[in-house]
Amino acid sequence: MVSYISVSLILVGLVIIAISLLALYSSPVLIIGISLIPLGLVLMWSESSSNDPTIDLYNSWDNIALMFEELNIVRRAVYLPSNYIESGQNMALVPLTIAEGVRLTKLPLKLSVRLGVSGAGILLFTPGTKVINMCRDAGAISVGNPQTSLTSCLINHLALIKRVNLQEIHDGFRIDIAGSRLRRMYEGTIVEKILGSPIASVVASVVAEALGTPVYIDREEVMSNRRSIYIVRLPIGGG
Repeated sequence: MVSYISVSLILVGLVIIAISLLALYSSPVLIIGISLIPLGLVLMWSESSSNDPTIDLYNSWDNIALMFEELNIVRRAVYLPSNYIESGQNMALVPLTIAEGVRLTKLPLKLSVRLGVSGAGILLFTPGTKVINMCRDAGAISVGNPQTSLTSCLINHLALIKRVNLQEIHDGFRIDIAGSRLRRMYEGTIVEKILGSPIASVVASVVAEALGTPVYIDREEVMSNRRSIYIVRLPIGGG
């Protein structure tokens, strides 16, 4: 019964979004449609994944982010350390429109944010948001040292991966991990193109928090149970 209700809510939400965008051009109607999708997905998520030992890492961010599938928005998310958000949360910024020369500043905790005069973006909670909160409280984030932070947080404290190795390259880092316990919830979708895989999202969040600098995932290479994540470090202040 719960699954029927959740699917119905998702479908109704998508229909309302489509009608709002294509016919009514109404922001209130659009918001109603968007709000139904997370509700339906939360119901589905709670019923189907209650036995997943890592389910507490998946926040409602992915439910909201699925609207990008309908709106066909494909831009790499920028992972922001907590000092870039007024509430002190580690989050991801998905740029929608970018004005030339815009530099990132401390952003309010809102779904939609302005970037400069004419730019705009969407702020999302990610798997890394909760990871950073847990690791920071436990003292497992070393400021200025991403390798130590990845080891202390993801291996010693949370046991999410078995091994990690960080190599600095010309524009950022190559991070090799093995034995990830996080499953790929949205493989092959637009969401993955925006945020990367769940484990890459967590790694990017930890690196951004350790450096205090925005980063984004350039690409991922997967070989059996090993994964190489290429992370680009943005200039101080963003760009």
